[in-house]
Amino acid sequence: MNYLKTAVLLVASLSLAPAVIGQEAPDWARRDYPTSADQVFAAALISIQEQHHEVKSKDDVSRTVDFHVGTTAWSWGYNMRLTVTTIDESHARAIVGISRSGGKALSWGSGKKEVRKILAGIDAELTARKAGLR
Repeated sequence: MNYLKTAVLLVASLSLAPAVIGQEAPDWARRDYPTSADQVFAAALISIQEQHHEVKSKDDVSRTVDFHVGTTAWSWGYNMRLTVTTIDESHARAIVGISRSGGKALSWGSGKKEVRKILAGIDAELTARKAGLR
């Protein structure tokens, strides 16, 4: 079972490599938070779930989640990888990498709108937790 999980993560990693390796994420695809990486990752998982995106895999240890954002009028959808890293004990950074499903010929959007929704969902979840609403 563990072997299968490793194989699935490897395939998912390779499919997203063009979107993540060798490219700096644009400013709109990253956000810093004044809270721990674990709290940001938990909020990210809730944001993705609340927007009904299909989670392909997640790794709690590396704080990485691979998910698919569905087909729209402008695109076959996007494969995304959200990674949360520690800046210091009380700050974390979320970065979303994007790979178009179907390639550039079949997807005209950048994924910017979807990424902003994910990050806004993280913001909302962290704000609700801070206010004691969750």
